[in-house]
Amino acid sequence: MENNKQLVNNLPTLSIIIPTRNSEMVLPVCLRSLINQNYPKAKFEIIVVDNESSDKTVEIAKSFGAKVFLVKWKPSQVCTQRNLGAKKARGKYLLFLDHDMELSKNLIKNFAEKVSKTKDIPDAWYIPEKIVASSPLFSKIRNFEGSFYNSTIIEAVRIIRKEKFNLTPEKYDPRLSNGPADWDMDLQLKELGCKFDIINESIYHHEERLSYWRYVTKRKDWVKGIDLYKAKWERRNIEAYNNVVKRQFGIYYRLIGVFVENGKWKRLLPNFHLYLSILITKILVGLMYLFK
Repeated sequence: MENNKQLVNNLPTLSIIIPTRNSEMVLPVCLRSLINQNYPKAKFEIIVVDNESSDKTVEIAKSFGAKVFLVKWKPSQVCTQRNLGAKKARGKYLLFLDHDMELSKNLIKNFAEKVSKTKDIPDAWYIPEKIVASSPLFSKIRNFEGSFYNSTIIEAVRIIRKEKFNLTPEKYDPRLSNGPADWDMDLQLKELGCKFDIINESIYHHEERLSYWRYVTKRKDWVKGIDLYKAKWERRNIEAYNNVVKRQFGIYYRLIGVFVENGKWKRLLPNFHLYLSILITKILVGLMYLFK
């Protein structure tokens, strides 16, 4: 009995931070996956930071036992919401989720096991993401694409040691709420010399209500944020700009490089039809950016 208590005491603590706005349709799935985690409830907290929802989002969050904080002003305030959640957090690690994400049952347990095996050396962790899209075919295409991104510069960490997060100059940069704020956070952490790792379990991202065309055109909303992100790192760290930012938006790397590096090309051959679908989608997204 005493040994079990000691094991629980040694487990890492997490603060799970979820920005919301009019999220009543999707939030229950997210919160239910958290309270059903195969992990001691005393070792993690749920923090919901709401941006002036006009529906029952706040009421739902409280019904699941979440701590709720409020942010005002016109959306998007996602970065401000995340930063406030981090400020209120009490856990050693911060897990940043979107309101339409669902965790596999053993995700936090797997994270704790990884922390133990790596002797708590990594400061930030990638989590593989599975897309639940508007159709089975679109889900298959998106998940095939995503499988090439794990632990690359196209992906972004979701679990961050709070001590390191607090050292980042801008935290989640509020200017990039409509833009690549996650990529910006990765670069800030790399500037600090942080070490990265990846866990085995997945997050399920529910995008059933997002049509194919809306997926393509929504990138237009990122145009201003993308330009700010590029300009920021070109001024601030030319090495990071050349080695990371330019590749993130580079035609070769996005269309070919990330799919063939480190022997990954072997997975393309038997699934070339899926790769062609990815290329078509990326070309359409690129056109949306060019004609912003």
